[in-house]
Amino acid sequence: GMLVIPIIMVLGIGFMLFMAMEAAVPMMAAGFDPVQMLIMSYFVNFRHTFYGLALLEKYKDTQPFKPFLIYALADEPFSLAVSSDAPEGMEPRYFFFGQTLLLYVYWCGLTALGSVLGKIITFDTTGLDFALNALFIVFFLQQWKDRSKRPACVIGVAVTLLARIAFGPTMFLIPALVGMLLVFWLGRDKL
Repeated sequence: GMLVIPIIMVLGIGFMLFMAMEAAVPMMAAGFDPVQMLIMSYFVNFRHTFYGLALLEKYKDTQPFKPFLIYALADEPFSLAVSSDAPEGMEPRYFFFGQTLLLYVYWCGLTALGSVLGKIITFDTTGLDFALNALFIVFFLQQWKDRSKRPACVIGVAVTLLARIAFGPTMFLIPALVGMLLVFWLGRDKL
């Protein structure tokens, strides 16, 4: 049957877990175990460690917003932060804070709205799971347009493919992230 979660609980989970919603809902359906949920949330969000490392330079002067920027760092804020800069005349800390706050509020609010509408409107969602992949393809192509960023794009794709071949389709993500981090760190003066 369908899992029915009260709207207040959806909002609470959205504001607290933010990025781990995709793991939290199925775990609650199977029976709530807080320790298991904490461990799963950590592993689901481990990639954000690498996101944070990639944004050290952009986020270095973001006080007093830095704790929130760290907390709310998810796929979407990361993608926007690496592919955009503050407009001329605007302090980067306000730009990144506003961008991340809007995404956070949209995420939580639309999660709650989706919970309500999901109970009212029902339809077959087969095939909609491509949306996040499409978003990252758009961000990749945006980076590719800038000739100076093409080496980083090629490195990212090459390291990911090598990790996928070496570690298989279920275990390649962390080795790929570590590999990219290592390559970019070693080549930081040249890239």
